[in-house]
Amino acid sequence: MEVKARMAVAEGSAERHARRRLSPVAGPPIAAMFDVLLSESESGIVLLDPDRRVAQINAAAAALLGTTPARARGAAAAELLRAVIPGDDPVGEGYRLRTTDREAMLVSQKGGEVPVWLKTHRIGSPPWLLVTLRDLTQLRRMHEELRRNERLALLGQLATGVAHEIRNPLAGIGTSAQVLLRRFEPRDERARFVQVILDEVSRLDRIVTSLLQYSRPRSPVLQRVELPALVRHVRELLADQLVAAGVQAELEFAPRLPPIYVDSDLVTQVLLNVSLNAVQAMPKGGMLRIEVRRVRRRQPPRGPGRRTSDAPARASAPPWAEFVQVRVSDTGIGMARGVLRKLFHPFFTTRPDGTGLGLSICQTIMHEHQGSIEVASREGRGTTVMLNFPREKRHGERRDADSHAGDPHAARR
Repeated sequence: MEVKARMAVAEGSAERHARRRLSPVAGPPIAAMFDVLLSESESGIVLLDPDRRVAQINAAAAALLGTTPARARGAAAAELLRAVIPGDDPVGEGYRLRTTDREAMLVSQKGGEVPVWLKTHRIGSPPWLLVTLRDLTQLRRMHEELRRNERLALLGQLATGVAHEIRNPLAGIGTSAQVLLRRFEPRDERARFVQVILDEVSRLDRIVTSLLQYSRPRSPVLQRVELPALVRHVRELLADQLVAAGVQAELEFAPRLPPIYVDSDLVTQVLLNVSLNAVQAMPKGGMLRIEVRRVRRRQPPRGPGRRTSDAPARASAPPWAEFVQVRVSDTGIGMARGVLRKLFHPFFTTRPDGTGLGLSICQTIMHEHQGSIEVASREGRGTTVMLNFPREKRHGERRDADSHAGDPHAARR
């Protein structure tokens, strides 16, 4: 009886040890199943041990993070799963909470930035962490293109008619108000109300202009541009607003930045809009930081092309491309997840005096440059806007907007 009891205790201890290790040591069939599940999964899977090191990683996760399974095993999780935003610690958050489920922007081992949908499950005691990663690069771009094309189709039909129907009476109202204002003495109380009319007419005209610009963006005139010089120019344009808001500005440029081919007027408009949003989101004493650097990112598959001279997409095209990135960061209050989801929707704004078209226009301009705009924000930690400009020069006449209308995969770039 004593021998049987000891054997039972030993077997129970071994079973508990196996459960703690979360390793398929129960037998060859389980080990084989575990390996097959890892290798066949399209999602990235990373298993972290209680010491916060990588115990297992599948090929999908290794490729997503720019490494190999052999190199990743045994590595510190904080180095492998490193977020772009300072202070964002998905590994630490996963060990604190039973489960997490959110978007994150990770830095790959090759220096690229990868948007992922990250889920974690804390298991056992001491805790192990199961992390699943899903690449959002292609999915996000497809959703953005679909929403953008739907909005453009609707706004394109409305904008022309609305512009004429509103601008004609607006011109009459503005002209009449100016004539009336000249007839009043400067101290006449009625002159103040006429000035209100003129101000509101100007505001409505700006809204109509923004609507037309969003629905019918002008074709960029690409020229060789040094982004640091453009950023310094924007900093000078913002000087009065920075002083009035009590915000400091800091610029940082990586060495040996290559020139890019963009429309400097349109890019200045984007930088001004994004920077002003950052300034207005901060209390006095805040810090606006603008960085320009090179990044490597996954290159989404290209559709039929936006320019007539574009070469057709090749299956052997490299999955990574080099971009010059402008990163605009603030120390404001950040944004909630619900606000982030609607950030680029036309007419969505969190400011009482905003039109809700500024960021939508910025997104349209970035798409016209074959670039992208992304926003990372955490409540209480500020917001970072990333503007990614491809190094590739893409100039030439646009394709007919309707030439690929029947192709569901036409990206209309």
